[in-house]
Amino acid sequence: MKENSVDVGDLIDDYCPRCRLLLSHDVAAIVEGEVKKVRCRTCLNEHPYRRGKGRRKEKDDIKSLWDQVLSKMPKPPKKQ
Repeated sequence: MKENSVDVGDLIDDYCPRCRLLLSHDVAAIVEGEVKKVRCRTCLNEHPYRRGKGRRKEKDDIKSLWDQVLSKMPKPPKKQ
C-alpha cells in the first residue's frame, strides 16, 4: 500500500469552477488509483478533479472583452 494513497471521502484541495476558488473537497471517485471526481464542501458541486488548476484567462482575452463592452457604450457628451 502506498504512503500517500487517497480513499473515497478523504479531504483534498482543488479548484471549484462554481465557487471559482481553491477550496476543500471530498474525493468522490477514484479510478485505477487516481482521483477522478471531487465534491466541493462549500457548494456541494461535483466535478472532475482539476489538480488545483483553475481556468485562467490571458490578458489579451480580458482586454478584448473590455474593448467589446466599451465599443457598445454611448459616447460621452462634448463639453462646451
